[in-house]
Amino acid sequence: MKRGIDDKTYLDYLLQSLNVTELKQICKDFKLVGYSKLKKLELIEFILDSLAEEEITELLKQHELEIISKEIDLAIKKINGEDRENIETIKIVNPNNHEIETTFKGFNWEITSFLAITKNNIENPERDCDCRIGSNMGFCNHFWVGFIFSLKQGYFTLKDWNLTALPKDFEKRIESIVLRGESSSEKEGEKIEAMRLVDKCSEDFQFMELVNNSITVYEGEITNSEKKEQDFQGNITIYYIISLKNVKIGPRIQKQSEYKEEDIKSVESLNLRISEKLHDENNLKPGDKVSANGKLTRDNFLRMYIVKNIRKIEKL
Repeated sequence: MKRGIDDKTYLDYLLQSLNVTELKQICKDFKLVGYSKLKKLELIEFILDSLAEEEITELLKQHELEIISKEIDLAIKKINGEDRENIETIKIVNPNNHEIETTFKGFNWEITSFLAITKNNIENPERDCDCRIGSNMGFCNHFWVGFIFSLKQGYFTLKDWNLTALPKDFEKRIESIVLRGESSSEKEGEKIEAMRLVDKCSEDFQFMELVNNSITVYEGEITNSEKKEQDFQGNITIYYIISLKNVKIGPRIQKQSEYKEEDIKSVESLNLRISEKLHDENNLKPGDKVSANGKLTRDNFLRMYIVKNIRKIEKL
């Protein structure tokens, strides 16, 4: 594989993913001296300036796939909703130039990542990210989310990609990831198309057609009941989060004639949010099988699906 950029520049991109301890270990491995007080960016510059060409080649051979695989692992976790950061939106801001903008949200932070991969820049794509790695042109996990999206969107093919090595199982690992469209938005007169990446093997795919809609929980067995308190402007609300297993759900119907067996989904687990009154009136406890109607939502902070707005719950 021949890259369109030199090895030193490429190594600079890769080293952005390492922390200070890891960078100092590289210095030790190559018997460099005079690095002990350097900060991260200074360490990277020191390594690049100190190593001979053949040493840079050796360093790439030792660490390239390890660094890339780690960031790809995090990207796939984000797509599957298993990371502390959630993919808030992916927007195609300029389809002609393959420009996408991805927003990630954590508990109290937000990161925006930009990527445009075209046949003219595929050897070193135009990219930017708010994170420390991406802001220095590194291949952060946010970059790899955009990479997977752009690949699924058909903006390029893997046979044309020669900038980085990829894990041998990369294609297999992303095989079940698909694109789904969401609502479009307008920005300064331009139409912006919003999309999602969804893994067909993840729970997101199971719930995606029902999320933010009224559903019926036909059956589920209680595994846990946790009492919660919410303080809003001095008003304390007490509620319960009920965890269910072996759950059957479907779109809420107005009359029995609308029931369709093919609409019913079986999921391993689901959570219900119910009032203290409902909980106490029904004397709910682990082992009880219940049914209820409500609105299916995703709590991005807790990274779980919850059925809310439940007015009635029945034991089966």
